[in-house]
Amino acid sequence: MRTLYLARHGEASGALTDAGRSQALLLGERLADVPLTEVFHSPVRRAAETAALVSSALKSVRVSVSPLVGDYLPYAPSAIELAPEFASVALAHVADYSTQQHEVGPALANRALAEFTAPVPRSDLIITHSQIVCWFVRAALGAPTARWLGINAANAALTIIQYRQGWPPNLVTFNDQSHLPPSLRWTGFPTERRSAW
Repeated sequence: MRTLYLARHGEASGALTDAGRSQALLLGERLADVPLTEVFHSPVRRAAETAALVSSALKSVRVSVSPLVGDYLPYAPSAIELAPEFASVALAHVADYSTQQHEVGPALANRALAEFTAPVPRSDLIITHSQIVCWFVRAALGAPTARWLGINAANAALTIIQYRQGWPPNLVTFNDQSHLPPSLRWTGFPTERRSAW
């Protein structure tokens, strides 16, 4: 069985904020006793800083940078793939990604799934970005490719997916923030949505 631990980087404004550093350290404490095979992280600064802080709590776990879990657009849906009531907002969100993120994203997203979901005996941690966590969750649930939109990963929240031969992927947990105090939870969400929690 392969177990994949996915986490969005800590809160950042370019580099990690003070809150983001605290989130990363607490995530590391949460994972300190997990027998991880390797930690992979996005090349982007906020993810690399998060990975360094998380791995400081781990016991001799190899840390590797991987463009497969970088900051890109995994899939750009057409309007026809989206429910009419949120198509305009979703398409505006997709338009915020750069031309390069549009161009390289789909191939990287498919390679990431091929690389990290094969049912081999490993337990890997991936420190990445919200849309990449959402892409893995969408794939695990067998949802349409456009459905990564509408899912959101909070900063330093933990998502766990297990892969076994001959069995559908098992989404063990999504957006688990039990390692964070209330003041550090739900960052990375729009303010109006955070106020509900």
